[in-house]
Parts: sequence; C-alpha cells; structure tokens
Amino acid sequence: MKRRITLAWRNLWRNKKRTYITLGSVTFAVVIATMMRGLQLGTYDKMLDDAITASTGHVALMDKLYWEDKTLLNSMEFSEDLESTLDSDERIDFWVPQLMSGVLASSGPHTRGVLIQGVDPAVQDRQIGLADKIIEGDYLDDNDEAVLIGKELSQFLRIGVGDTLVLLGQGYMGVTAAGKYPIKGVFDHPMAEFNKRMIFLPLNAAQYLFFMEGRLTNVNLVLKDNDEVEETQAYYESIMDTTLLEARGWRLMNREILSGIESDNFFGKIMIGILYMVIGFGLFGTILMMTMERKKEFSIMIAIGMRRTKLLTQVILESIMIAGLGALAGLIISFPVVYFYCLNPIPVPEESAEMYRQMNMEPILQISIKPGYMLLQFAIVLGVSIVASVIPLNNILKFNIVDIIRGRQ
Repeated sequence: MKRRITLAWRNLWRNKKRTYITLGSVTFAVVIATMMRGLQLGTYDKMLDDAITASTGHVALMDKLYWEDKTLLNSMEFSEDLESTLDSDERIDFWVPQLMSGVLASSGPHTRGVLIQGVDPAVQDRQIGLADKIIEGDYLDDNDEAVLIGKELSQFLRIGVGDTLVLLGQGYMGVTAAGKYPIKGVFDHPMAEFNKRMIFLPLNAAQYLFFMEGRLTNVNLVLKDNDEVEETQAYYESIMDTTLLEARGWRLMNREILSGIESDNFFGKIMIGILYMVIGFGLFGTILMMTMERKKEFSIMIAIGMRRTKLLTQVILESIMIAGLGALAGLIISFPVVYFYCLNPIPVPEESAEMYRQMNMEPILQISIKPGYMLLQFAIVLGVSIVASVIPLNNILKFNIVDIIRGRQ
C-alpha cells in the first residue's frame, strides 16, 4: 500500500500546473462551502437561541387554553409547591415567571396599544440582558412601582425618565385594570417590537394592576441541556393537573421559525450542491485527462500482466489524494476565519439592520463552529472525487490494449 501511495503522489505531479489548478479549485470550493454553511447554521442557532432563551423557553407551563387564546382568563395559578419544584429541579438553568397582557399606554394626547410584561427583574436581566440595554434612567427593582419602556415607544409618546405613564386595560375576570406609573428607565433593544410595544413592570406590581395575585400567564423553563426537553416536559405533565394545565415544548411554540429554517436550509443545501457539482466536473476533467494521456502506459502494464483492477485502484487513489489535499487545505484556511467570526459576530450594516429588527432578530451574523459540518465538507469532496472517477475507470476497463500499443487509438 505504501508503494501505491508513493506512485499516486508522483503521478499527481507529472503535470504540476494541472494539479495546482485542481487543488486550487477544490480548496476554494471547500472554503466557500464551509463559510456559507457555517453562516447558515450560525444564523439558525442564533434565531432559535433568541426564540428559546428570550421568549418561549425550552418548556413552558401554562393553561391548556392559553397558547391559542392569550387572555388573562386563561391564566394559571402559581402555587408554592410548583415554585419549590422548579427551584429544586437540576435540569433547569433558570425559570421565568411571566404575566403578559395588552393595554393602552397614554401620555396626554398620545396613545398606543402595548404589551405589558410583568417580570422578576433579576431573572429578566439574565434572560435578555435588559439592564445592559438601558440608555436612560435605571433598571427595575423587585419592589418598584415603575415601568421600563422602549426607545421608540418613548419617542412616540413623547415622554422620558421621570414622566408618568397611564395604563388602561382589562384585568382578570373582566375587571378594569388602570394605573399611573413613573418611567424609571428607557431601553434600546435590537428587536423592533420590543422597542415599539413592550413595557416591563415588576411582577408584584403587574399582578396588582391586573388583579392577578398568585396567578401567572405562563412559566418558561430554560434548560441546561436541550436534549432533556422531552424528559422535562413529561415530568411536569405528570405532576400537574393536565385537565387544566400543560407543559408545551419549544418546537411546538416555534413552528413558524422552524418552518422558515427548514425552507432556507433546503435551498442552502441546493446552492452548496451546485457548487460541488461544478467542482465535480473539474475533478472529472482532471481524472479523465490523467487517464487518457497515460492510456498507452496503462495498456503496456496490462499487457505484461497487471490486473485492470489494480489500475483502477491506483486511479481511485490518485483521485482521492488530490481531492483530499484540496479539502484539507480548504478546512485549514477556513477554520481560523470561522473561529474568529464565531467569537466576533459580524454586525449587519445599518441599511439592512432594520429588516432584521422587523423580524425580531438581533442584527448580527453569527457563524457556527460545529466540527460536524466542517468534516462533512471533507467527506463530500472525497465522495465527489470517487463519483467523478467512474467514467475514466470505465474507460480503463474497455481499453483495447493491442490497438493502443500499436498507436491506432
């Protein structure tokens, strides 16, 4: 085997220019494919991470009717037993108690429909880093009777820190929910809807506003391990009254995002497939030329007793070697770039950033550094090289060695 590898290596460099061109094309393809795939997978991971960590959690506990009809009437009673169970569950990284409802926010002549979110300030900061997004004023404390509003909502209502905001809506069981709250801080969140329509209020104050003492709309569980979602979901369904409550997994709550990812992923694979088809034709041409220009040599070797299968093995080895070298070079070149941009996400230019915000996505391009998709590029190139050598190998099997040696072919 060692001798065959040596011969294959020497044969590759009979025509150095052709070998360098082929290596360059394979290397370029692997670099582009690795960057494209890394950017795709990184974007998908970022979208799901934002949706899970900042919104739905891996598992959400709620009333059975709440997901389809998000009203306070479909809220859940939050017991001390459930709270102690959540605190002692080692699978949970942190859990987020939420009380959410739509209200009218008014300041003088300016009014807008907004979403009030009653939160535990410490947990909310851990969930979306809200304290770091405060651009005016201060962050909330547990006992505050004040609100945080988004920058765009602040500009629309023409109010700022220290001004009073009037909230009017419907509380639990149809009672009127109305209150006046000072603005403690203004935040600037990368997601447009947060800035335009979200108001944060400490959980105790929100429960008092909506006459919801001891009740929540939902509890989101963010797990340490994504693989434990089904186990966690099954556990909480086993300890809750499932005639009233349910534990809903993140896949069910993010169907639209998953559907968009699947669609985009499909077309992304097609684009990479086209790229490798082009490279496959390049490898095919190289291997065919390497075979045809040596057909007299091969014919003589067959004539003196070499089996055709050994020649086939030799050509396949040469094909794998040139493809493998190109793929390896591509991975070596692309890995530092992918690693750098994984640690330093690419900010989206301002002219395109608004589109990301409208889709409730942070305007950055995240690149994935998972080794699986990188090694897959290497395996694909080797597979393409073997497929590209099928026709040249078939030619070897059909060589008329007498005519070739005599110069008739």
